[in-house]
Amino acid sequence: MQYFKKTKLIVLMVLIVFSKSVFSQEAGSLTQTIRGSVIDKETQSPLLGANIIILNTDPIQGAKTDNNGSFRIKNIPVGRYSIKVSYVGYKPYIASEIQLTASKEIVLKVQLQENAFVIDAITVKAYKNKTKSINSMATISSRTFSAEETRRYAGGMNDPARMASAFAGVAVGNIQDNSIIIRGNSPKGVLWRLEGVEIPNPSHFAGANVAGGGFTTLFSNHLLANSDFFTGAFPAEYGNALAGVFDINLRNGNNEKREYAFKAGVMGIDFAAEGPFVKDKQASYLINYRYSTFGLIKSLIPSEQIPQYQDLSFKFNFPMNNGGVLSLWGIGGNDKNQEPVTFDSTKWVYGWDRVKYDLTTNMGATGLNYKKIISKSAYMHASIVASTNNFSMDLKRVDDNLVLQDSIFLNNTTNKFTFSTFINKKFSKKHTNRTGVILSNLFYNSQSKGIFQDEYIDFSNAKGNSFIYQAYSQSKYDITQKLLINFGAHSQYFLLNKEYSIEPRVGVKYKINEDNIVSFGYGNHSQLEPLQVYMYQKESIDEAILPNEDLSFSKAHHFILGYDHYLTSNIRIKIEPYYQYLYNIPVVDDGTWSMINYEQEFTFDKTLINSGTGTNIGIDFTLERFLNDNYYYLLTASLFDSKYVGGNGKTYNSRFNKNFVITLLGGKEFIFNKKQDKTNVLSINGRISIMGGHRIIPVDEELSYQQKEIYYNWSSPYQEQNPTDLFIDLTVNYRLNRKKHSSIWTLQVKNITATPSNYAYQYNLKENNIENTNQTIIVPEISYKIEF
Repeated sequence: MQYFKKTKLIVLMVLIVFSKSVFSQEAGSLTQTIRGSVIDKETQSPLLGANIIILNTDPIQGAKTDNNGSFRIKNIPVGRYSIKVSYVGYKPYIASEIQLTASKEIVLKVQLQENAFVIDAITVKAYKNKTKSINSMATISSRTFSAEETRRYAGGMNDPARMASAFAGVAVGNIQDNSIIIRGNSPKGVLWRLEGVEIPNPSHFAGANVAGGGFTTLFSNHLLANSDFFTGAFPAEYGNALAGVFDINLRNGNNEKREYAFKAGVMGIDFAAEGPFVKDKQASYLINYRYSTFGLIKSLIPSEQIPQYQDLSFKFNFPMNNGGVLSLWGIGGNDKNQEPVTFDSTKWVYGWDRVKYDLTTNMGATGLNYKKIISKSAYMHASIVASTNNFSMDLKRVDDNLVLQDSIFLNNTTNKFTFSTFINKKFSKKHTNRTGVILSNLFYNSQSKGIFQDEYIDFSNAKGNSFIYQAYSQSKYDITQKLLINFGAHSQYFLLNKEYSIEPRVGVKYKINEDNIVSFGYGNHSQLEPLQVYMYQKESIDEAILPNEDLSFSKAHHFILGYDHYLTSNIRIKIEPYYQYLYNIPVVDDGTWSMINYEQEFTFDKTLINSGTGTNIGIDFTLERFLNDNYYYLLTASLFDSKYVGGNGKTYNSRFNKNFVITLLGGKEFIFNKKQDKTNVLSINGRISIMGGHRIIPVDEELSYQQKEIYYNWSSPYQEQNPTDLFIDLTVNYRLNRKKHSSIWTLQVKNITATPSNYAYQYNLKENNIENTNQTIIVPEISYKIEF
């Protein structure tokens, strides 16, 4: 469904003017503090005496960690810095190009990995950590990203999903939402984890257009810590996903001083606060609240559709006397959108002009995490999480007699309670193991009604609960100084239909030398389908049956080769050819319809069997220059072919077979007025993306003309392809650093060249013909933010 239909511009550009500053200027140089902690990555134990050096400072500035692994470096002039952390017997680490501002302290949590072998002639170069996944079990098709990158990357729009579309192997699903296509897979195949636990899609208007997508993430990037993104063959701890994984971490609030931020812009009004609960204690809070600007000024906007949303995110962190750490976190949001209707049939051009709907979505998750070091070589982590997800829509249609009739009614609610725990054990310098279990109690209430053969009937009306059990074990083993292997297995069991899956995973990495690395990854993965697929009911004699209730997991084999080459300490090339074989895919028996192509169906009405297959074969290329000397660039290219076999045994292009994606991203920072009491930074970032168009189903013209609405010819799906998409995005930031506060003006524009997209066939009621229509969607964001 298109909740921003017809309009040329989905949002209006609203300029909110603030005074230059409401703070008095204080004399003195602009400096700030860098502090943090250094721990062993595998045991989480603090490292005493680790060296911290701020590179390229004269004289060199640095510190050593104390008994708690903590360090502090004061009076550092604002700017960008790379910080090298080293410790005897451990691999050095560089936190590169960290932006130090006048308004916020930098608080780092550095996790060092112990060397499994004594290093003699070989010099370990710390720059290898710049894109390395936080998860030490990851071998291939993974990278870490920061909150600052979601702001800086053009087209990112402060959203991890939109930012990730710049990475190799990733394509934009729809420009108006944040759905992504990973290596030819449906957006529904992406797993979202927050603080180590699976959560529902954390987006505003989640699923309103595409399952797996939404308008924007409902947690602010102000709360983000460095996080991981996977595009294939992910480690054994990740289950219930076929395409990729977002493993999102929330940072802790500042536990020493209180800091605030206020932001006003086109997308919303934000307020954030963080600090210690009690001064000189370690417990801290971090809170962010956002309300959509559209909701505040809706009376001033000359548009039929006004999306309204709000969200709240928080994390409270409580170090305990026994050495454990307790944290309470949560995210939540609700959304509303309405479409009015006119009863004047002379104004009807397309079918949507005679439709009225009310749409609401709600999503929330809150969790209690506990982490404790249980020995010198092990720690445990446990979580109790409650989540909820609701999608409601009441859609009515004006008939030929100008009477408003029921057309679609949805009210789908899923609540889940999850207990998750693991133990991470370092058996030796060479071998680390992580073993865990995930127990989820799922409560569902699925109601959907729609029109079938001119009758308004139930497509689902089910209420109940079930359990999902998952378990995994994975190990990392350094076989030699150059050869590393990660191996493990994931299993899951769905009590509703008593289906189970056991999935081996393995990754191998061989370091030819410090500048050249080859790797291999294999993973067997499985995923449940959207709940409404299982809940579809079909009328039988005297009763309604659920023909899809016993569907098994959809499954896939991922095979990936990788080659990394560092041209310099700041420039790398990465090449990854891959092959994915999808099997056990639900399809319509003796038909062409397959869940591989699933985007969204509100009134699901198909009986399926697990006999479909599919393949994704391709190669991803990355050329990346990391931010250094105030500029960076990222060039990615993906060539791929995605096919599927339907229930009739024939092979077709998949809906998401775009064939190619090329993205060029880059930016430059300019520093002005670098004086004692003020420093201004202008950042200009651009992005060009070119990709194959979406695959489409041809129209059944004869039936469409008879019924005066669009019907498709499913006998030859996805042979046709929309025109190639070319999108250009722009992000401009201007930061004014002043004593104890910073002001940031931002302009972000997605699709600045107004390239048309969202091609769709519609029946023109006035002209009585079939049209292939499109939308020109530009997403602009102008904002002002102050941090103090």
